[in-house]
Amino acid sequence: MLRLHGFPFSNYHNVVKVVLLEKVITYPLADEAYRAKNPTGKFPCLEIEDGTFLGESKVILNYLEDAYPDVPLLPENPLERARVRELMEVIDLYLEWPARSLYPEVFSAVGKVSDEVKSTARAGLAQGLTALKKLARFDPYIAGPQLSLADFSATFHFAPVAIASKAIYGENILGALPAVKRQRELMNRREMVQRVRAEQLADEQSFMQRRTT
Repeated sequence: MLRLHGFPFSNYHNVVKVVLLEKVITYPLADEAYRAKNPTGKFPCLEIEDGTFLGESKVILNYLEDAYPDVPLLPENPLERARVRELMEVIDLYLEWPARSLYPEVFSAVGKVSDEVKSTARAGLAQGLTALKKLARFDPYIAGPQLSLADFSATFHFAPVAIASKAIYGENILGALPAVKRQRELMNRREMVQRVRAEQLADEQSFMQRRTT
């Protein structure tokens, strides 16, 4: 049996959790002791049946796709598979990552970020949005007609990006791409997304009280 460790407010944790649910994989949540066994000491962390530990959310997602192919979340065509992974990199590195530098002020009761950080993050977000416009298809899913890992990545990473950019800059930077809203509405109708989102929101108040340093 697989074991997953993380905390419910984390979007990275929730991308892995929702994919486990979509693939109908049974998993218990692990306890705090599993942090030390993860190679990076970070969350999420997945324990495989043989006791092996995997860290890094995209590594875990690719493992789940290879090990549990009955519910495919990547296309069969190698180029299309690469396109999905490319989208996931853009969402992670060029949208979520710049926005993450703003999170201490937005998702904490005690945090603050400098004007320099805000300026740098805004430039990074603009670059990410440009890449997203070029790569995303929204037909109706983000990578095309087939539901993919990129849709779950977008579902849980776009939400904090939108909240953070609105809070800091007065505008949701993803609002410049109306198809994002349509994809979000499509994904929010999925039972497993609703379940994970509810668990995430239930952890919000606890998360907001965590110190950022």
